[in-house]
Amino acid sequence: MTRGLLLLVACLVALTGCLRDRASNDEKQRAVTLALNAYATAQAQGTDFSNGPCIAEEVIDDWSVDIAHNPREDVDDKSENQCQNYRKGKTHHFVELDPQGNPLRVK
Repeated sequence: MTRGLLLLVACLVALTGCLRDRASNDEKQRAVTLALNAYATAQAQGTDFSNGPCIAEEVIDDWSVDIAHNPREDVDDKSENQCQNYRKGKTHHFVELDPQGNPLRVK
C-alpha cells in the first residue's frame, strides 16, 4: 500500500472508533427501555440488587446494564459485580440503574 492509502485507512479506523463511542439519543432511549425490561425480569427472578450486579452483559449491541448505588458504595467497584463485557471492551456503553430500578447513568 502507498503511504497515502495507509494514512487514509488509519483515519477511517480512527473515525469509526470515535463514532462508535457516540450513541444517538434514540439508541440511548432504546437501551434504557431494554435495561428497565432486564431489571423487571431480574426482579421477577428474585435477583438480589444490593451487591450492584450486572444484569445484562449485552442488552442490545454494544450496551451493558449494571446496578449501582447512589452515592456509590464499595460493592459497586468490585469487578465481580460489574459487567465483564464492558470491562473487557466487548461493549462500549452501559445503562446504570440503582437497586430500585431508577436510571442513574447512560453512557
